Amino acid sequence: MADASDNSNFAGMGGSASDSARGTGAAGASSAVAPNDDFHPAWRDFGAHARLWFVAVGGLTLDLWSKDWAFRTLDYHTTRVLIPHVLEFQTVLNPGALFGLGRGMTSVFLVASAFALALVFWMFLQSSRDRWLFHIALGGIFAGALGNFYDRVNVRLVRWPVEGRVYRLYTAEPLEGGQLSLLEYPPRGEATRTRRLWADQAQLVGPPVGHVRDFIKIPTTIWGRELWPWVFNVADMLLVGGVSILALTLWTERPRVAAKSPGDAERADGPAAPLAPLHAGAAAPLMVESTPRNNPPQI
Repeated sequence: MADASDNSNFAGMGGSASDSARGTGAAGASSAVAPNDDFHPAWRDFGAHARLWFVAVGGLTLDLWSKDWAFRTLDYHTTRVLIPHVLEFQTVLNPGALFGLGRGMTSVFLVASAFALALVFWMFLQSSRDRWLFHIALGGIFAGALGNFYDRVNVRLVRWPVEGRVYRLYTAEPLEGGQLSLLEYPPRGEATRTRRLWADQAQLVGPPVGHVRDFIKIPTTIWGRELWPWVFNVADMLLVGGVSILALTLWTERPRVAAKSPGDAERADGPAAPLAPLHAGAAAPLMVESTPRNNPPQI
């Protein structure tokens, strides 16, 4: 039978152990809810804004200037060879999206472009300031989406037949009495064709459709087939490049994020503290052997 002094020592040790457990639990809880001091949002950092807006503004300026230069300098649907079989300029008005998809769906493309612009802003606000390649990709996507958005809003054209199934594109201006004035696009100075449609003819003209100005062509052929049969512009290059860099960035960051997940809880709590050594004269801890409840200890 254990005496009263042993019981009191055991009770004291039990109290200290429970206090230690409560302290450890409180520390773990406080560390679990502690904010991440290593995260610095990009929207508060000047460098992150500089990267985003330098690419966005620079890319948009280059896209709009190059389109204006190409359609002022080159004749419509004519080709200027820069590097044979590699690069040439050819002005084309595209009523669709990339690869000529979705012809005439101007409203859908405008909504999609607005959504893409909003998504770029949201992703920038959620990012940290040290993701510089991520910010460059967002700037390229922003410039490309806004460049083609500008074209679809401002280059709205109608078609009118010249003869048979040959059509020309015009900007339309309504006149009195339901008449319609058509101005050939792209304009060619004094040689620009104009037409005036009477009211009954004007009713045959469909609604204006937003067009994107394309002029870059890669005429490379392999085994008699064009490697890239589509004509594109700087905005398309910014979009494709930005999305590619963004996907690559997210893919390369995935392993690092996944590597942090296993064992985070153990590393956060840290290893168990070793038992303090016994000092001379200190009572040894009482070792109590557990016994089944159905078999009481023999006295």
